[in-house]
Amino acid sequence: TSRWPTISRWPTISSNSSSRSKGEEKEEEIIHDLTRRINIQGNRPNMHFELALENDIPVGIAMFAIDTGTVYGLLESGYGVITGFYICPQYRRKGYGREFFEHIQSVLIGDGAPKIYLTPDSVTGEPFWISLGFENSGKFDPDDKKFIYIYTASAAYFRKKLFLQR
Repeated sequence: TSRWPTISRWPTISSNSSSRSKGEEKEEEIIHDLTRRINIQGNRPNMHFELALENDIPVGIAMFAIDTGTVYGLLESGYGVITGFYICPQYRRKGYGREFFEHIQSVLIGDGAPKIYLTPDSVTGEPFWISLGFENSGKFDPDDKKFIYIYTASAAYFRKKLFLQR
C-alpha cells in the first residue's frame, strides 16, 4: 500500500500552480524562485521538479528529465536523468526514497526513457541507488567528477505496473 493516497503527493511546481492561497506570499516567492531556476534548465515538457509530501509536509525533492544532450557523448540521447534527489534526514530509511524513485521511474518511462542515469556521491548516494538496481557504468562524468550509474527498468517493474492498472 502507498504512504500517500494519490499522485498529487508529488505536485509539480510550475508558474501556473493554483494549489496555494493568496495570503502565502513567502511561499509564492519561493515557488517563483524555484520556477526561475527550473526554467534555466530549459522550458521543456519532460523536465520535472517535484516534491514528495506526507500529509502536506515536504519529505523530499527531486529534479529529473529526459536528457537531450548526453554527457559528452558517453551515453545515448533520450535516457532519463535524475539531476537532484533529496529526502529529509528524518524520513530516510523509512521507504520514502524508494517510493519517490518508483514515481520518478514511472514518469521517466512514461516520457519514453529506455534507461535512467545519475551521478551519486560515493558515501551516501551509491549505496542507496545500488539498492534500487542502479549499476556503475564505468563511465566518468567530467563535470560532476563522479561515475555514472545506470538503471534499466526490469520486467518485474512492468508486471507490477500492469497489475496496478487492473
